[in-house]
Amino acid sequence: MKTLKTININGNNFALPEGMTGKDIQALAGFLCTLTEVGREYDYDTGNSIHYESLAGVSVQVSELRVTTKEEAQAQSRVSRDNYHTREAKRKEAAAES
Repeated sequence: MKTLKTININGNNFALPEGMTGKDIQALAGFLCTLTEVGREYDYDTGNSIHYESLAGVSVQVSELRVTTKEEAQAQSRVSRDNYHTREAKRKEAAAES
């Protein structure tokens, strides 16, 4: 595993370039905080999106995340999903017996 500096924008994480200075990260985060979100609604008559500027700003957070490879993450996810399904099956079985 390795640790990456990341910026989270409205719940989406992005890796920052290696070697980016604290001053540059602060400037980027400050600039992103000035953005406003663009929302959309669906136009059922035309099949197009109708866009509008929201008055809500964006959420910006800078942090460090421990990351692994996609393959390792998927393998761990499969194991934990299988464990979850096993626990749920046992729980349902116990509930049916009582």
